Amino acid sequence: MCPCGGAENRPVNDEKNSLTLRVVVPGTPEPGARVEVRPVVDGLDILAEAFPEGPGLDPGFLLPPDGPLTAGAEPREVRLAEAQCTEECCGALYVTVRRDGDDVIWSGWRNPDDDEVDLPEFRFDARQYRASKRNGPPRTTAGSGRRAPSPAC
Repeated sequence: MCPCGGAENRPVNDEKNSLTLRVVVPGTPEPGARVEVRPVVDGLDILAEAFPEGPGLDPGFLLPPDGPLTAGAEPREVRLAEAQCTEECCGALYVTVRRDGDDVIWSGWRNPDDDEVDLPEFRFDARQYRASKRNGPPRTTAGSGRRAPSPAC
């Protein structure tokens, strides 16, 4: 069970979750180090919890005003992270993003390399969600919640 209170992609309750899109900038130059987006829901680093195999995707890809994380009536599957090696080797983390009235929903968590991703459905207030993208995410240096890549890679 996920420590954030749910399992099996089901909503926990009718309360809204809080989202921070943290941009992590490598503190020191390392081979393969890159700027990444780390979604934090209710204080939980989603990538550290569910996908330690690799970094989050680049903010230039995920965070533009009409980018992949923009919620619309039609569900959209978004890749949040990819394994250090490749998706084909050790997987990636995907979520389905959609708008539902005044809410934005993240659900349908998927990793092609894993049968089950133990994260619940998250429901955000659409105004707060837009503001978290528009106002610019907090920037931190590397080491803020990232686990080492899996030894299989």
